[in-house]
This record gives sequence, structure tokens and C-alpha cells, in this order.
Amino acid sequence: MKTFEVSPEPVSDGELIKGTVAQIYRDFHDAWSSGMANVNTMEREMSDAFIGVREVMDFALFGLKHKALESKSSFPRGSPNYGSITPFSVSVCTRFTGVAESHGWMMLSMLAYSNAFRNACYSYDQASWARLIQLIRQNHVSLELFFKVRGLDWQSPLQYIGRLVPSAVFSFNGYIQSQASRELPAIHHDNLHSYVVPSSDGSLRRPSYQGLLQLGIPFNEYDPNTFAQDPSLCNTNISICASCGNHGCDCEPASCDNVTRPLVELNHCSGNKGTGVRSLQRIRKGEVLDEYVGELKYASALTDLTYALELEHPGLERAANRDAILIDAQLHGNWTRYINASCNPSLKFMPAIVGRRYRMMIVATRDIDVFEELTIGYGAGYWLNSDVQVCECNEPDCVDGAAARKEHVQEMWQFLIKRNSQPKGTPQPKGNTHQGLKYRPRKKA
Repeated sequence: MKTFEVSPEPVSDGELIKGTVAQIYRDFHDAWSSGMANVNTMEREMSDAFIGVREVMDFALFGLKHKALESKSSFPRGSPNYGSITPFSVSVCTRFTGVAESHGWMMLSMLAYSNAFRNACYSYDQASWARLIQLIRQNHVSLELFFKVRGLDWQSPLQYIGRLVPSAVFSFNGYIQSQASRELPAIHHDNLHSYVVPSSDGSLRRPSYQGLLQLGIPFNEYDPNTFAQDPSLCNTNISICASCGNHGCDCEPASCDNVTRPLVELNHCSGNKGTGVRSLQRIRKGEVLDEYVGELKYASALTDLTYALELEHPGLERAANRDAILIDAQLHGNWTRYINASCNPSLKFMPAIVGRRYRMMIVATRDIDVFEELTIGYGAGYWLNSDVQVCECNEPDCVDGAAARKEHVQEMWQFLIKRNSQPKGTPQPKGNTHQGLKYRPRKKA
């Protein structure tokens, strides 16, 4: 079959810059995934991944030497000689040194792990480089947190260059010690979203609810004293996995290739929206992002539905008299519980069977750009549970809590009229209803 090459759509300079910063995050994540955070200093400095880091440090050293040459200062013997500085390397090294001077040597050490950052330094014209540095400056707190929460090492590159730079020029040992108080404990993979990126005038914090720390879990949990077996298990003889199309497979969303698991971060949103989720990569319409997880509980046992979502069984209807099973992510869950509501959401909930279990997956309903806040529809039932909640999405067609409650009351009334007018035993219409309510996560404090 003959194939035709399709010319890619032209990318604007702004999109290119955002794409580069998004790739910096990805490079950090890949460095962590490859085990760079779990090897000793000697192994790290001998690894191929560290070659690019040393290259940045060498160029930064050239930058210091070049400044010393211009100011007629001196460097010790044994460091690279002045003759090795070419016009090209002068341009590159002053860029690296400029980043260190404007963002700090710690940030330069972190950015050195990114191949995208290094390539941009070598290839961008001055205007594009200036825009890149500006975007890095706008996201420097986010980048630092993303790097540190993965336990990556920013000190070794500075110790490497510090051995070649006299303390009279710059005391790297003193600098490293001064930054040590800003270190974070390395976080396990399941808890990569255990910090909230603060606003410009805020401080770093861990997400909590009613004074209790919210912890990360990779999959749904249940109390064996309440359920004889996992309530999310399905009949594997008749159920087909939405991921691989087989019966009774061992697929898990955390390891499925068709579940994106995008790079995201928790951040402090403007207004009264509280904690939200910001995408650190481009997401395409139709991508399955992740699973909404928490503790499985009966609806009748819950009085606080703030983070509650019904575990729906696709293709099956729950009997009207059977208690609904909810996913309660109040204290145990993953990043999906922090997605804010919107009247024009970019995501939706999708019940699905993956492996041997019923799941509630998160799916993109449109293309999502880098640094865009992820949003989802909470459902009208959310507004019914509170007399004071007001939607904060600020969309042109935004409905406030009162309008949504009125809509839901009408919906519930029509549902009850229809159900009561049908003969006994008539199958009920599809929908995650329990006593007329639609459970959805509620707004976070």
C-alpha cells in the first residue's frame, strides 16, 4: 500500500518554547525512572546520563573563566586554559552562566539533567532563548519541586565544578550548605503528588483534609470487615477487559500502555478553587489518563461525600434497593481527586472493566495544552449536597450552585415519576443513581 508523507503543521515559537519546558519535566522524570536517584555518587558521575550534566558544568566553568579573563582575575592552573574558549563556546557558556546568575547554581545543576535544555542552549537564537529563560523563571518553583520530589541529585554537579573553582571566585561548598535547608525527602513513586506547588507568596505544603494528611495509594482499597471480597471484582467469564480485549487478564491501569498517566502537578489555584491539577504535557482528546482510586465503602456508611464517586458497573444496572459502593478518596487516593470542577470540562469519568475489576477511569474530552488546568464535570448531585457551594470555573456558560440544584431536583423528580409509573420489575434506566443522587467529588478546601 502506498503511503503519503504528511507535512507537519507549522509550530509557533511560543508552542516550541512551551514544548521545550514540557520536555524538561519529562527529562527529569526519565532520569528518575532510569534509577539516577538510587545510585552512589561515583556510579552516577561515570554514567552516560551524567555526561551531559558534566558538559553543562564545564561550559559554566568556561563562563566563569571568561568573566575572569575580562576582569583580569585569575584561575588556578589545571583548569581548562583560555585558548580552548571559541566564539561558539563563549556564546554557549555565557548562557549557562547567565542561568546560574539569574536562577541560581542549584537550578542550573537541575536543568543540566535535561537534554532538551542543553539542545535549546546550543540551537536557539537569542530571542527564543530569552523567551525560554522567562518561561523557566515563571515555573522555577514548580521545576525545583518536580526535581527534588524525585530525589535527584543537584549537589554532585556543583561539587564537580567546585573542585575547579577557587573559593575566592565562588564558594560552591558554602552555596550547597546554604541550600541544604530547602531539601525535601525523596517520595515513593505512588506519592509523587504529595506536595502542592505554592502561589508566588505562599509556602510549600502537603495536601490535607480537615487537618489530616492525604496519602497516595496506587489502587482501590477495601475493609475486609465490611466486604467479604473485593467489591470491584467482576465476573471474568463474561467481562472483557477494555485495555486488551481478553477475559480474566491481569491488566492494571498503572501498567497498561494505553493509559497515559501524564505528568501533572498539584498547584494552588486562584480564587476559592483551592488545590487543582495542572498538566505538564500535551494531552490529546480520547486519551485515558488514569484511574480514580480510593477506599471502597457503602454509600450508607458515608456522611461526607466530598471525595466520593460511585463505582459504576458498565453494562449492568444496580438494583434500586441495593446500597451503592463509593470510591472515597478523602484520605487515601491519587492525584485525580484534586481535579477541579468546570462547566466546560476537559475530562470526564468513564466506567470500565480493566483486568478483573470495575474501574472509574479519567478520559480527555478535548486536546489539553501544556500548563493548562485539568477540569471535570462533578455532576448536578454535587451541588445538591450543599447550600453554599458556588461554581468557580468562570466559564461563559457557568451555572452557579442554585441553578445546578434546581436542575438536579427537576431531574430527580422526573426520574421518580417515571420509575413509579412503570410496572414492577421493569429495568431501570442507566445512570449512577442512588436514592436520586449522583455522587461526584466535591470542591476541595
